[in-house]
Amino acid sequence: MSGVGEGRISRWRKSEFLRHILTLLTGTVAAQLLMLALTPVLSRLYSPEAYGLFSLYSSLVATVTVVAALRYDMAIMLPKHDADAKVLKRGVTWLIVAVSVVATVVCGLSSPIIANAMGKPDLAPWLWFVGLSIFTLAEISALTYWLNRRSDYKAIGINRVLQSGGTALAQLALALGKFGGVGGLIGGTLVGQTAALLILRRKGRDVRQGLDESQESIPGLFKRYRRMPLLNGPNALVDAVRTNGINLIIGIVYSQSMLGQFYMAWKLLEVPLGLINGALAQVFFQRLAVMERGTMFAFAKTTVYRSAVLGIIPFVLIYWLSPWAFPVVLGAQWADAGLIARALVPWLFMSLITSPISTIFVVTETQHLMLAHALVYTAVPLSLLFFLKGDIVANLTAVSWAMAAILVAFTVMALWVGRRFDRGLDLKAAVLEG
Repeated sequence: MSGVGEGRISRWRKSEFLRHILTLLTGTVAAQLLMLALTPVLSRLYSPEAYGLFSLYSSLVATVTVVAALRYDMAIMLPKHDADAKVLKRGVTWLIVAVSVVATVVCGLSSPIIANAMGKPDLAPWLWFVGLSIFTLAEISALTYWLNRRSDYKAIGINRVLQSGGTALAQLALALGKFGGVGGLIGGTLVGQTAALLILRRKGRDVRQGLDESQESIPGLFKRYRRMPLLNGPNALVDAVRTNGINLIIGIVYSQSMLGQFYMAWKLLEVPLGLINGALAQVFFQRLAVMERGTMFAFAKTTVYRSAVLGIIPFVLIYWLSPWAFPVVLGAQWADAGLIARALVPWLFMSLITSPISTIFVVTETQHLMLAHALVYTAVPLSLLFFLKGDIVANLTAVSWAMAAILVAFTVMALWVGRRFDRGLDLKAAVLEG
């Protein structure tokens, strides 16, 4: 038995896949630990109400950011030649700039209308910064795909530290400088994102060189990968509507303070999720983009298993400890966040398992299946939160278990698609056979 175990350990040490994961984990761990160290301080400097307003602002930004590049940013991974990918990246940046400018004008001029529709008029002055937030986040995402293509996981890991740590430190500095409230949270986030983007541009400066080596034009590449906006774009938008619609419903149906509690619980639960899943997802997508038929199903099944094993202990600890730990660590005003964190455990544990394998649908060009799943996955939590009345913790518990069940079905579907791909069969043939 010991020989078998030693052989397995030796294979793991030689595994390029695991080395890449560990490289990304190093940066992610450092970023998350820095954020965790500063959160107990920030939670005492900023109120749940301030975090509630910040959550609404972030929701608006995130909804537009996911489609700012029309999902062509993901296609940077796909061209056979780097020169084509560089041309595609330039086109992606132009799209991001155009969307950011439009968002600035629309959200700025309509800020009173948007803020009043949310029931939060105090948010209006800050909506002028939406376009800048969209640009920094979307461009960071595009550059990350380029570095992922180049397997420069060290640069990606460093960027995560800069973005997370820079944001937290800037928010702390603004609060100590008597510029707190939602303005401090938004301003600090912009500082952290801008600093991370500038460093990332330097790390990925080769993406701006040698574009003339490509025989492709930006319109030609957009046409080649038109399935990204046509199929993956709607899916990403539906996902954004789900995530940010939940914030909006909680803010309106319950209260701004309760939205702040939910935001804090979700933010801290993303720590184990980000530590494990962020690295797996980046490396998994890079491997899938160049994967030959015959190996996808086994690779996906192994990834599901690894994600479950890596996540089981952290999420069990979260379930039992969060109601006690949140008020002790963050302050008594965050007791509800601890109860919400426990309620969300089933949902986020299954999210850990399914997030890496979701890229199967992109690589196999079966995004229509992912879109069908996304519609159900969006309708269920929004409907439950809107129609259920009473205690928010009980309602979120029901939502969490419902979402976990949907993600189990999603896992089965992803593995099925991987098997069909390995066999060289398309999904239309599968439907006819069924």
